[in-house]
Amino acid sequence: MNKILFVCEGNVGRSQMAEGFYKHHKGKNSAISAGVADMGAKYNYRPRKDIILVMKEKGVDISGQKIKQVTKQMLGEVRKIVVLCDPKLLPLFLQESGLSIIFKQVKDPFKSSMDEVREVRDSIEKIILELINQKE
Repeated sequence: MNKILFVCEGNVGRSQMAEGFYKHHKGKNSAISAGVADMGAKYNYRPRKDIILVMKEKGVDISGQKIKQVTKQMLGEVRKIVVLCDPKLLPLFLQESGLSIIFKQVKDPFKSSMDEVREVRDSIEKIILELINQKE
């Protein structure tokens, strides 16, 4: 149980990028991501195409990742939660999980230009590198 759970609103952008960067640096079983809203069917259970594209620009392929909604069962797989959206959106079971929760609110790249999506990507990459370099 050494995984980190990255959470955002819909799991179609921010948390997918965070999961991709973290796995890129720490290994394929090091992270999972999920959203507080059920957005899977709307996006065919895959990250948005613009998100996949900007991640490929950094050498990280997230095209195989799937959109998931956060569940209580996921909490048994993780040691830490990193929230990339408004903390008010978190379900109560996450807030009361007893797990370490880090809040790093990042702009939602929904309806953004490609340059703005890249800015979000770069801010998430910075957060991930800071997490990796922290002594735990």
